[in-house]
Amino acid sequence: RYQERSLAKMFGNGRARSGIIVLPCGAGKTLTGVTAAQTVKKSCICLCTNAVSVLQWKYQFRLWTNIPEDRIACFTSDSKEPLHPGACLLITTYTMVSYGGKRSDKSAAVMDAIRG
Repeated sequence: RYQERSLAKMFGNGRARSGIIVLPCGAGKTLTGVTAAQTVKKSCICLCTNAVSVLQWKYQFRLWTNIPEDRIACFTSDSKEPLHPGACLLITTYTMVSYGGKRSDKSAAVMDAIRG
């Protein structure tokens, strides 16, 4: 029920709208996010709270969508997968994309790809 209401708000008027959806614990935030990302059919960044959550989200995207594996990239301190040159899904943490210090070559390459 929470998922349906959230997605209806997000995709009202037949278009995806930006915003933040807040759901209570156990209400299906992950499935709502996975469904939303699959529905827009465009590149998407999924921001997680930590590296463990990044892996959990990747698992859920693989489980519930038909997004090809080579189009799902994780960007954490341990994993800096290259982004697909076409549309893709990037799963990372706020810390990884907001860090302002010196980056490793691999990390800098991923950030350059994000910026386009």
